[in-house]
Amino acid sequence: MKTNDHNKQLYRDMQEEPDKYSDQEIEAMMDDLDQVPDVDEAWQQFAKQHIASERPIHTWRQSAAILIGILTLSGIAIAAVQIVRQSQHEERPVTAVEKPQSAVIVPQTLPTDTIVKSGPVVFDNVTLDSIAKDIATYHHLDVDLQNERQRVGASAGMQASQLRFYFVWNQEESLQEVIEKLNMFEQVNLAVEDGKLIVR
Repeated sequence: MKTNDHNKQLYRDMQEEPDKYSDQEIEAMMDDLDQVPDVDEAWQQFAKQHIASERPIHTWRQSAAILIGILTLSGIAIAAVQIVRQSQHEERPVTAVEKPQSAVIVPQTLPTDTIVKSGPVVFDNVTLDSIAKDIATYHHLDVDLQNERQRVGASAGMQASQLRFYFVWNQEESLQEVIEKLNMFEQVNLAVEDGKLIVR
């Protein structure tokens, strides 16, 4: 079977100069048209020309898709870690909690003529009178320790200055909110009267 390019050329020539071809040549050309093409051979030629050259492209595209997938998953993982860290930071409690004895952290004190908005102050194993004095100073109040002895347990008595607490004081909260949180402890009874922070 002759190639398509060869047949096209013959048809053109035949149309332009029909007298040039004999009846036998025309019949041979017609026989060529009647023949069934060899599909396998045509496919092999097509595969050699087109498919072999595209394989590196497919490999490159697959590699690019894998790389993009890995980068996307990495970005999602990093974002998830950041979200978890942020939520853990926001979930830290700002409530009064009694804690067993541990190292003393010196509470943050502020001069009376200074107003500074800052983060929470942590009192860790600090006496009640020290906590009350710092809060009173911050709010420009005097401290009145009315009851120097408070009962801890059924038989043992302990002075208010000896009671030790773990308390996180958020200075942005109102004085009333801070007092309510401190009064959650059994041994604590605080109130504000006549410009004084009273410890009973």
